[in-house]
Amino acid sequence: MTYIEEIANTRLRQPNTMVAGISSKILQIRKESIKQSLSDFNNQGHRQEYIATINGVMYYDDARAENVNATWFTFENIVRPVIWIAGGDDLHADFKELRRMAGKKVKSLICIGAVKADMSKVFGKEVKDIFMADSLEDAIKMAALLAKHDDIVIFSPACKSASADYDERGQLFIETVKQLEQ
Repeated sequence: MTYIEEIANTRLRQPNTMVAGISSKILQIRKESIKQSLSDFNNQGHRQEYIATINGVMYYDDARAENVNATWFTFENIVRPVIWIAGGDDLHADFKELRRMAGKKVKSLICIGAVKADMSKVFGKEVKDIFMADSLEDAIKMAALLAKHDDIVIFSPACKSASADYDERGQLFIETVKQLEQ
């Protein structure tokens, strides 16, 4: 390759390098924007909302997490043992993406709704203790009995309910937890 060909070749690569550099900067900005959007979203009710600490156990309402991805992001931030209340009526929900994360974070799973048998099968190998409850209220009472000091009880359904929206389920969770305080 002649000297002139080498210079021309180098100049042709420079725009590609610049494009790659600019693209990486834009992607980083987009990542930061997404992170900020998610943290803003967390300030809304029923999304990773702290409710109370009772006997050293922290209770969180994450009723807005009506899909697997939202629950996955919730678990990503948790560093304490979790008693997870989950479920609903969405028979098309695919919980497989949550298996590994649940295996790392969840010590007990309490399943509710029409999907409780499916959830039990999906998480059976990853989660040590799995229980079934007939209602959200029963699940909360069961979680209170299972929880130990420094545990987190979180209602993060990972699927929708046919009978109630996230606001109704979240309010029911909050009211039932507040009854535990009395």
